[in-house]
Amino acid sequence: MVKKFIFAFMLMAVFSGCYYSVYSNAYPHLKNIRIEPFENKTAEFALADKALNEVSLAVRNDGRLKLVTQDPDCRLEGEITSFEDKIYSYDSANQVQDYQLNLVLKVIFTDLVNNEVIYENSALRLSEIYKVGEGSTAKFSTKEEALDEIFKNIFKSAIQNSLEAW
Repeated sequence: MVKKFIFAFMLMAVFSGCYYSVYSNAYPHLKNIRIEPFENKTAEFALADKALNEVSLAVRNDGRLKLVTQDPDCRLEGEITSFEDKIYSYDSANQVQDYQLNLVLKVIFTDLVNNEVIYENSALRLSEIYKVGEGSTAKFSTKEEALDEIFKNIFKSAIQNSLEAW
């Protein structure tokens, strides 16, 4: 009987709504965000759309800010100023093994409630390596995977690091 009581008590404690999160928020008044369409100053087609989609997905997955189109508490703006896809390494037969994507952006994260810029970087440089040859040790298999990671890193650099109080 005592075991049943202890089990019932433990079960109630688990399901009583106790919640703990490792996320902190240096700006607790920020509840929703508008992500402006990125401006693309490069010749790479559809880069701005991909940036908007991937950064929006990262915000949604993070869950601290709700995406809105009207009356936001904060806003993220971005401008892609440079895009480069260059050879990074060769194998022993002098064949291309890896490419490196380099992206330079201007990013501004603004608190619209207090009318202050939380994060601004006019030359945020992000890069990732992807493989094209056998024997490569690159993390990403395609250009698209590497580009997706770069756009996730925009979120990490501008928003996540700004919101976290530690």
